[in-house]
Amino acid sequence: MIPIWCWGESAWNSFFIAAVARYCVSLNSTWLVNSAGHRYGDQPFDKYIEARENPVVALLMFGEGWHNYHHVFPWDYSASELGYTFNLTKVFIDSMAMVGLAYDLKTANPNAIKDRKLNSGDGTRVTLNENKHN
Repeated sequence: MIPIWCWGESAWNSFFIAAVARYCVSLNSTWLVNSAGHRYGDQPFDKYIEARENPVVALLMFGEGWHNYHHVFPWDYSASELGYTFNLTKVFIDSMAMVGLAYDLKTANPNAIKDRKLNSGDGTRVTLNENKHN
């Protein structure tokens, strides 16, 4: 109703742009994550599964492109080891946690992340100090 009242749009234009186009963009964005996120990119945590890390998808989809990490550590709310890098979803969840609307946030153990990279990853995103075993 806002486009009709504020900008003088027709009811049909308002419906198709505000409802149908938004729905189509949302669906295609979801499909992008599940197609490009399983086809293009690195596999730093598990090279034996199809899920991949795709920074372009992460940028476009507010952090949902770190798919290899998400499949290996599904309980980690941030879905990435990279903190806030291309991850507005983590920013939003952390903001909600600050005001008490999100709680019991689970994260993966840094040693488990490092071990998984070294044992089954494709060799990307491994720094020199992670290669040293104590």
